[in-house]
Amino acid sequence: MAKHRFHSADYSGQTGVAGAPIHSGAVEIKALAVLCMTFFLVAMDNTIINVALPTLQRSLGSSTTELQWITDAYTTAFAGLIMVGGHLADRLGRREVLQSGLVAFIIGSVVALSAHSSDVIIGGRLVMGVGAALAVPASLSMLIDVFPTPAQRQTAIAGWTASAGLGVALGPLVGGALLTQFWWGSIFLANMAVAALALVASGLLLPRSPSHRLHSLDWMGSALSVVALSCLVAGIIQAPSWGWADLRTLFLFVVAVVAGLLFVRRAMTAESGIVHFSVFRSRHFSLSSLAMGTIYLGIFGFLFLMTQFLQLYLGYSPLRAGVSFLPAAVAVVAGTGVARALAPRVGPRLSLAVGLVLMIVAIGQELFFTTATTYVGVVGILVTGGLSMGIVLTVGTDEVMGSLAPRETGIGAAINVAAMEIGGALGVALFGSIFNSEYARELKPATAALPVAIRNLADGSLTTGLAVAGHLAGAIQSLLVLQVRLGFMDGFALAGWMGVTAAAAAALCVAAFMPSQSVAAAGEPEPEPA
Repeated sequence: MAKHRFHSADYSGQTGVAGAPIHSGAVEIKALAVLCMTFFLVAMDNTIINVALPTLQRSLGSSTTELQWITDAYTTAFAGLIMVGGHLADRLGRREVLQSGLVAFIIGSVVALSAHSSDVIIGGRLVMGVGAALAVPASLSMLIDVFPTPAQRQTAIAGWTASAGLGVALGPLVGGALLTQFWWGSIFLANMAVAALALVASGLLLPRSPSHRLHSLDWMGSALSVVALSCLVAGIIQAPSWGWADLRTLFLFVVAVVAGLLFVRRAMTAESGIVHFSVFRSRHFSLSSLAMGTIYLGIFGFLFLMTQFLQLYLGYSPLRAGVSFLPAAVAVVAGTGVARALAPRVGPRLSLAVGLVLMIVAIGQELFFTTATTYVGVVGILVTGGLSMGIVLTVGTDEVMGSLAPRETGIGAAINVAAMEIGGALGVALFGSIFNSEYARELKPATAALPVAIRNLADGSLTTGLAVAGHLAGAIQSLLVLQVRLGFMDGFALAGWMGVTAAAAAALCVAAFMPSQSVAAAGEPEPEPA
C-alpha cells in the first residue's frame, strides 16, 4: 500500500480561531495539549471507576452483575461505536466530532453523578462511552493534521501516548483521592470538569481540519460495525460469568460473526464504505495494531486483578491503592522517551518486539505469585509493564497513522483504538475467567462439606469467601481462610499464562513479518507479502 504524507498544501487556507495558520508553532503546542487532555480523560475513565466499586456496592446496594456493567458499559459503547466515530470524523470534520464527543461525555457524567440507582449509573457510563468513541479517533486523526512531518508526528504521538498511559495509571489514584474526601459521585464530577475544560480549550485552540464530504455517510456499514463490535465485546465481557458455552454467550458471538462478515462484504463492495480494507494490506498498520491490542490485553487483564489484590487481599484503602500505581505512570512516560530514542535507530520491527518482550517479562512475574507475595513483588510488573506500554503504543501509533491517506485517518485511528479496546476487554474477560476457575477449584477441598448455597457464595470472590469463613469456627474456618487466599493467588498466577502466551505470539508475528524500516524511512509503497 502506498504511503501518504501530510503536507501543508493539503490544508492550505485552514486557520485557527484567530486566523492562525494550522501549522504555526504556537497553535501546534496548544492543540497538542488539548488532544492529550482528551485522550487522558478517556483513558482515565477506563480505570478511575475500579476503586469506587466497593463504595458503590455499599451505597447503592449494587449486585455483582450491576458492578460489572458499571465498568463494562463504558467499554462496550466505546468499542462498539469507535469505527462510526472515525467515519464521522472523516466525513463531518474532526474538531466538530471531537467536540460532540466531549459534550456527550459531560452529559453522561451528569447523569451518573446524580444517579440514585445502579441502572442510572450504567446509563450514564454508556453515554460516556459514546462520547469516547467520537472523541478519540477524531483526536488522533487531528493530531496528524496538525503535525504532518514524520519528525513532528513522532514527537506529538509520544506525548499523546504518554497521556493515555498516565490516564490509565493515574485513574485509580485520582479515584482513591476523591473517595477519601468526597462521595462517590465526585469521580464523575471530576470527569465532567476535565471534559468541560477540554471542550472550551478545543473551541479556542484547535484549528479547523477539512472534512471529506465527497461521499455520503455509510449508514449500513456503520450499523453493521456497531452490531459486530458491540456483540463481540459484550460476549467477551459476559463469558466469564455466563460461561463460554452458554447459549447467550454463543448467541452474541454468532451475531458478531454474521454482522462482521456482512460488514466486510459491504466494505469490499461499497464505493464509499465506512472503511477500505486496503489499509490492512499494510503490515505497518496491521501488525502495529496487533501489538497494541496485545499490550492492552496484558495490561488491562493484570490491572483487573491487581485492583482486587491491593484492596481485598492486602486491605489497602482506595487512596493507598491508587498511589501504588504511580510506578506504572512514571514508567509509561519513560517508555515513550525510550521509543523516541530507539525507533529511529533500530526501526519498528525491533522496537515493537522489545516492547512485547518486556510485556512477557512483566506478566511472567505473575507466574511466581504465592500467598506470601506483597506489594513489593508487583512493583517490577508495574515498571516493566509501563515501559512496554510506552514503547509499543508510541511506535505502533506512529506506524499506523503514517501508513494512512488523509481521507482515512479518522477511520484508521478508530480501527487502531478499537483493536486496543477489544484487547483490553478480552484481557479482562480471559484473565477473569481463568482466575475464577482456578479460585473455585482451590476452594473445593475446604467447601465440600458446606451446603450448596454457602459453597457457591464462598466460591464467588475473595470477599465472600472470607465472609463465609468468618461465620465458621475451628479447623474448618482456618482451612477455608487458607484456601481462599491460596486460591486467589494461584488464580492470579495462572491467569498470567494468558498474558505471556498472547505477548509471545504477537512478538513472533512482529519479528517475522513487520518491516524493518519505518513508514517515514521507507518512502516507497510497501511490497505486498508473497
